[in-house]
Amino acid sequence: MFFDDDDGMSAGVTACSYTDEFLDAAVAKIDATFGTGFARQHPALVAGYLQASATNLSAFMTAAANMQAAGFDEALAAAMDEMDEMDWEDDAPEAAPPAKPRKKGRK
Repeated sequence: MFFDDDDGMSAGVTACSYTDEFLDAAVAKIDATFGTGFARQHPALVAGYLQASATNLSAFMTAAANMQAAGFDEALAAAMDEMDEMDWEDDAPEAAPPAKPRKKGRK
């Protein structure tokens, strides 16, 4: 899955690290857009940015998990393997003849 414990991080630690990254990104983006210190003066804007970031991540993770659960990754890998085995030159249709040049104006 997405959070292998190879690095020893638990899901809670991973979630906190994402939140920290989102907070840093929110402050940097808001201050870059509206001027230094704007994020500190408008905590509701920072909160909205964090909420949007968390919602986007949640939607992405849910979609990715559903794709895995549905076997999408295996189906995609099988399709790619099948495509690798195809002889594209023999299967390709002949190219259409070039279009005739159009004459300027009407007669």
